[in-house]
Amino acid sequence: MSGGEVDEGALFRALFESVADAILVVDGSGQIVLANAACGSLLGYPPTSLRGRSVETLVPPRFGEHARQCERYSARPSPRPMGRGLQLFARRAEGRDIPVDISLSPVTLAGRQFVACAIREEHSRLQSLDTLRVQATALRSAANGVVITDRTGTITWVNPAACSITGYSAEELVGRHTRILKSGRHDQAFYARLWETVMRGDPWSGTIVNRRKDGSEYQEEQTIAPVLDENGAITHFIAIKQDVTEQRRIQAELAARVTEIESLNGQLREQAVRDPLTGLHNRRYLEETMKRDFSRADRSGESLVVAVIDVDHFKRVNDTHGHAVGDRVLLQLAEVLLAHVRSSDLVCRVGGEEFVAVMPHAKMRGASKRAEKWRTAFAARAVEGREGAAVSCTISIGLARYRGAGEPFSACLRRADEALYAAKGAGRDRVASAEDDLPARA
Repeated sequence: MSGGEVDEGALFRALFESVADAILVVDGSGQIVLANAACGSLLGYPPTSLRGRSVETLVPPRFGEHARQCERYSARPSPRPMGRGLQLFARRAEGRDIPVDISLSPVTLAGRQFVACAIREEHSRLQSLDTLRVQATALRSAANGVVITDRTGTITWVNPAACSITGYSAEELVGRHTRILKSGRHDQAFYARLWETVMRGDPWSGTIVNRRKDGSEYQEEQTIAPVLDENGAITHFIAIKQDVTEQRRIQAELAARVTEIESLNGQLREQAVRDPLTGLHNRRYLEETMKRDFSRADRSGESLVVAVIDVDHFKRVNDTHGHAVGDRVLLQLAEVLLAHVRSSDLVCRVGGEEFVAVMPHAKMRGASKRAEKWRTAFAARAVEGREGAAVSCTISIGLARYRGAGEPFSACLRRADEALYAAKGAGRDRVASAEDDLPARA
């Protein structure tokens, strides 16, 4: 061989051994006749030990159809490049399966048929499988129930939490339609809206009342997400479920308790400003309200009249007929006062047999006429006393008009009280005004 010539056999051998991919040459009977050095690192076999072995040595047992596929390929051999997306695996010497990509190149030599197989580890698929394993473990371990269905609603997979929520085993759920869980609490329109949402490709979230295997109902917060393929078509639905029955029960109890407490607080607030016998507002409410109303009247210059009403000889009624009859007299007076006031007037019981009425926007003449109605209406009524005796009483009334210019309510009330005592001193059962000349000042 001259210095410029190349030993082609040696060159091809060197190339064969230096290729990064594992290369196997297999004869028509499926026996390995050649293996390069890369087979050692990829497959775990010394290349020389592979010669004479069946190629099935490198095929995982779960691929039982591989031998027949090889026969069909030998009948019509054709080149097959890598990157066709087939899910292929090779078994290493220690028994571990690895994802690979394989190209096939038919070769004819001296009338014999061979196939050159280039094998490359599929790292991206390996990483993808690792990711899938992690995700699958996470789904199985999730505290929330996870149910996967096909696009018709037939269950294809459930995690243990979903089984715990529903009471069904995975074997009882897989292959069944989700309607197995229906409680009958929702009408067809509810499910129609749900399906319309998810079939549109949008997730649906809400609460559904479902039924467990034992027949008991439970409330389930649920999110259903459609799974789309590369063409945007729906292939599956994933439902994330949480049993919120106990949570909702506690929330309902808390809401009822809060409502009860608010009602009690409202009653307490009302009781704090109400007279327990007549239901009228009390002195506390009167004083708090009048601070505001007198201030408004002072700013606007509006007229306002205060009346103080007292039952004549009320102690005599209590002593003769008892406090129960006295209470009926006070209730009757409250009815009379409320029957002859405007909605803007305020009537209060401020203590014992004493009442106060505040009449905004009232002139003295009009207030005096209203007081006379109270007096005559009350005198005409009676309550049943001891041994069925009719008990009727009279009232005395004192009136005072708000003078303005910052007069405090207490001063106006004191003048009305003085007018009341003037009425009592004049013989009771009458209306008296704190003003000197009622018609002229009205």
